[in-house]
Amino acid sequence: YPMVDEGSLYPDTYFYTHATARVDVISRMQDKMQIILAEAWASRQADLPYRTPYEALIMASIIEKEAASEADRRLVAAVLVNRMKRGMRLQSDPTVRYGIDVETDRPISKADLRRKTPWNTYVITGLPKTPICNPGLNSLEAALNPADSEFLYFVSDGKGGHLFARSLDQHNINVARWRKLKRQKYR
Repeated sequence: YPMVDEGSLYPDTYFYTHATARVDVISRMQDKMQIILAEAWASRQADLPYRTPYEALIMASIIEKEAASEADRRLVAAVLVNRMKRGMRLQSDPTVRYGIDVETDRPISKADLRRKTPWNTYVITGLPKTPICNPGLNSLEAALNPADSEFLYFVSDGKGGHLFARSLDQHNINVARWRKLKRQKYR
């Protein structure tokens, strides 16, 4: 079977009959992604840092992996867009994991963060070279219509959501809270 590009399949429920060719199902999934992406692109906010729908798809894939809760998706998108507009690195842990195929049960090491891959947004500026997953509609819409926010940082709150910050000082306080929660959890 031919390889299928990451990000090209629209995650949804698909109905098919017995003996439907795999290539036909994949084609339907790819066609649907193109339609959904084109519709989302057509209704995007002005002044986004993407030149093409494919770049928006890459951003949506990062949002998909970063935002555990639907409530945080547009704020996560705002942080990433704000960072891009300021020329800051995205510094997204899922891009690190994707580039080196690190499972989520192992913490990312400092060496992982420094490893140069085309996806590691700790070492590259801007978007990775390809999507890191197949994002759903909510992530596509968040990438193209992020929240109106000045946040530049976020970290997990340890409860399925995120803590957001405008300044590095506030972010460091939030990271310390997360680390304390994590230590308490694993005692």
